[in-house]
Amino acid sequence: MKKIMLLVASLFIYAGASASNVEKIQFANSGDFSLGLMAGIPPYVGDMPFISIDGMVGLKDGFIHTKNFGDNGAVDLGLLAGFNAFNDGDYWSLPIVARGSFHFEFVKNLDVYAGIMSGVELYHWSYNDFLEPATTKMIKDTETNFVFGNYIGAKWHFTEHFGLKVEFARDWVGASRGRGVDNGVIPWFAGGLSFKF
Repeated sequence: MKKIMLLVASLFIYAGASASNVEKIQFANSGDFSLGLMAGIPPYVGDMPFISIDGMVGLKDGFIHTKNFGDNGAVDLGLLAGFNAFNDGDYWSLPIVARGSFHFEFVKNLDVYAGIMSGVELYHWSYNDFLEPATTKMIKDTETNFVFGNYIGAKWHFTEHFGLKVEFARDWVGASRGRGVDNGVIPWFAGGLSFKF
């Protein structure tokens, strides 16, 4: 996973090396609000894709001045909430994480960013415990687990307010029934729509 994230970051840097002057950051300005809707590949086998919604507000922009890209660089803060179910709904995961991103725009209309996230996951599980041949007992529980991770992504804007986005992520979650501490809950790859207000 780390190799994939490094490869994608390298491609963005390579693309930016020959880019024309961007002049200033376009899509992560202070006070801007962006909303994302994505579907992703869950890090474990699921009956459905991981569906998420995220929102971010720009905190500061234009604090890095470069010769080729003008007043660039921005930071924002936001939230992501997602949902995934598997085994016909016997198990489901609902993570809610705060995210902070650093943006740098190498190419016009392309917003490239990377960040860290931290939050909690509600993890529900249930199964039939066959105590005796003639009886069964449904066992179920919902746990709360700590989530921490990082991500990189890019948004390509067709208009000032609409675009497409992709993200690659890696996260770690506290141990749950049937899962180790190294199994994440956020999709390693997700894509969808981006809206800027």
